[in-house]
Amino acid sequence: MNSLKKVFLVVVMMVMSVFSLCGCMSNDQDSNNETNNKKEYELEFSSEEYVLALGEIKDMGIIFTLNDSTADVNLLDINSSEENVVKIENNKIRALAVGKSVISAKFEEKTAKATVLVVADATAEQINGFDEKYINIYGRSYISNGKLSLDHTANAVEIGIAGSSLTAKIHSTAISYMQIYIDGSEYGMRQEISAGEKDYVLVSGLKEGYHKIRLVKATEMQNACWKILSFKAERFTCVPEKPELKIEFIGDSITAGYGSLGKEGDSWSVENSDCTRTYAYVAARKLKADYSIIAWSGICTKAYHWAKDINMVDLYDRVSYTNTEKYAHNFMPDIIVINLGSNEASYLNINPAYAEEFPNDYSEFISSVRKNNPNAYIICLYGMTDNDSSIYHGIESSCEKLNDQKIFFNPFKIIQNNSGANGHPSSFAQSEWGNLLVDFIENNLLK
Repeated sequence: MNSLKKVFLVVVMMVMSVFSLCGCMSNDQDSNNETNNKKEYELEFSSEEYVLALGEIKDMGIIFTLNDSTADVNLLDINSSEENVVKIENNKIRALAVGKSVISAKFEEKTAKATVLVVADATAEQINGFDEKYINIYGRSYISNGKLSLDHTANAVEIGIAGSSLTAKIHSTAISYMQIYIDGSEYGMRQEISAGEKDYVLVSGLKEGYHKIRLVKATEMQNACWKILSFKAERFTCVPEKPELKIEFIGDSITAGYGSLGKEGDSWSVENSDCTRTYAYVAARKLKADYSIIAWSGICTKAYHWAKDINMVDLYDRVSYTNTEKYAHNFMPDIIVINLGSNEASYLNINPAYAEEFPNDYSEFISSVRKNNPNAYIICLYGMTDNDSSIYHGIESSCEKLNDQKIFFNPFKIIQNNSGANGHPSSFAQSEWGNLLVDFIENNLLK
């Protein structure tokens, strides 16, 4: 009898185990079904900001996927915050009036948003009056005798068009180079500018609709100065206002892009130099900042070495080298980056006694910069092509002496580079420094 009870209990336990196992399998299957039925989706606009000319119709470019497959945009609830400015029709944006609207696309609990700017038309007369109501001008550019003068390296102008091409009449004092950026592209098209006056077809064959064209003087001012006489296009528009963030760069050949397109062993040339391939331009572009660059190859802070008739103390207070009028210092940057000292390091080879004077000269200069910009952050850099201890400690002591909490010396690690033309940094090294500068600014100054 006892043995029968034992057998019975074993059978009962086996049956219960089977039911338990089936239950687990059922639960696992239910869980798997829930996982399989769960929707995985992505929803975003292809751009955070769209700019349209008045009357233009543009595709929204919505990225919408369900479970890694393209989904039907008709499942979305799409709206415009200002329907009198922007209307959504058949998944396209129609620009009805000058202004700004926020468009949104919603699916279940997720909403994607983008800003739409509708810009007004502008006449050729308005554009060629070089008024910043209609165009954007960068750096210490200025109007002289009805012409837009671009002396400094990286001086630039932005033009809005709603057609397919842009032509400009430009006078240059020598062969030089322009970089042309279309609709915020990362890399520009390089255009040679001849000596003398000439008409240039700068862009052509563009798709109809709004385009923002940025023209940057890639050659520094001791090699060429420009005057833009006029622009021609099928249809001009205004451009959106420049960004609020402002950065000023002050430096020597490194900041000017001397030899940045060359390689180790190359001699310097106008052809292998380009300011848009420098840490300064890279940082300004990545930060989407309004910028000004004051740079001159061979320049010292206050001494005279390679640049025999100009130093940065003098140049900083001028409109440009050729325009000796006193600069108004009305740019009022949020951040100033000073990159001087490399030419002084070379100067010590012929005048070692200058090591004692340099800290005072540097202190005097950054004190002047501070006086003109009382609220700006000031970042002092050194060591990109050399690392002379006297210059390094001279800059360091000058920064410490001012006891200014908004002045920083070498806030990121700089690794010396001489792999461009004539012992100057390569474009790759320049880009890396630009990225480091952006990281420091974003993580410490813009929070």
